[in-house]
Amino acid sequence: MAITAKFDLETVQMDAVNAFVHCDLDEVVYMRMPPGFGKKDKVLRLRKALYGLRRSPLLWQKNLTNSLKELGFKEVPREPCVMLNGGVVVFFYVDDIVFCYRKKDREKTKELIQELQKEYQINILGELKWFLGIHVLRDRRQRRLWLSQEAYIEKIANQYEIDDRSHWATSRHYGRVRAPSLT
Repeated sequence: MAITAKFDLETVQMDAVNAFVHCDLDEVVYMRMPPGFGKKDKVLRLRKALYGLRRSPLLWQKNLTNSLKELGFKEVPREPCVMLNGGVVVFFYVDDIVFCYRKKDREKTKELIQELQKEYQINILGELKWFLGIHVLRDRRQRRLWLSQEAYIEKIANQYEIDDRSHWATSRHYGRVRAPSLT
């Protein structure tokens, strides 16, 4: 994200629909019939990855990585979910995919995305605003970018019934949230 701010890169966020079912399983997996389907004591052999299987995210990563390599992307060493194709950067986490590029690479990026859409059903979500629950805020004129976890903080505060917003708004110590009493 620092590179995106520094070089004022354009961003496009996408979501791969039913990502895991694009992957063949590399091991034998059986499951019980879902309630309301089939006969009791019958099982199904899975041929495709499904959400909930431990191997599914890794199989999808390998599948997507191979597809991106076929489009000319190269992996960034020690960053398996970040790839480069000239001036186009793609990073992903499971089914969330983000392309970053300079304005001059707009057409190239559009073509790469279209090629990817030939293989997968992908929803284009527009400019990057949220990634992994982190809100992305930009001041493009000044080439600044902020990552906010306010939504996550609110979720945790609600979960533990912490309501001390007046303190959060005036304090610079956002990390100092009192733990709830266990008694």
